[in-house]
Amino acid sequence: MTISELFFGRIGFNQRLQALRPRLYRLAFAWCKDPYLADDLAQEAMIRATHRQGQLRAPELLDRWVIRILANLWFDHLRAEHPTESLDEVMDQLPAAAGEEPEGAHRRQETIERVRAAVARLPPVQRVVITLVDLEELSYREVAEVLDLPMGTVMSRLSRGRQKLKEWLIDEASEGRRAASCRLRRVQ
Repeated sequence: MTISELFFGRIGFNQRLQALRPRLYRLAFAWCKDPYLADDLAQEAMIRATHRQGQLRAPELLDRWVIRILANLWFDHLRAEHPTESLDEVMDQLPAAAGEEPEGAHRRQETIERVRAAVARLPPVQRVVITLVDLEELSYREVAEVLDLPMGTVMSRLSRGRQKLKEWLIDEASEGRRAASCRLRRVQ
């Protein structure tokens, strides 16, 4: 390998890594809901990836490799700093659809907030799997590779997490209907 190949290969790696930064930040923020911590985690993942560039065996898998580094950093942070911390938002706030009525926008925003709150209640291991599958749209196999878990473990964590979300959201919706009917009775 010539010096120019090494130099240009490194530039290509750095450019591809820099292009992943928004995705890394979005994932880290979905896991921790702290913009400063998410920025630190994304930055540290990029630094570690740069220092360990030689360990990347398949350059086409750079994104999965760096996401794995990010996930390991997040789990290390949880173990060291916040062993019982609950996680927060999974999705960025969705913009209102063009021409949407205020009432519809308000209902949609309430739904988003309910889903965020429910995801925040999940254990961190389930939250990470759900965000990688549902937010980042990675396949089960890719998530298993990224987190270095058996595919069955990924599938069970995803299933249990989705089931919990479903239960919580259904319970919350039924409580909301009961509260609304109580308010209507008082008005009448």
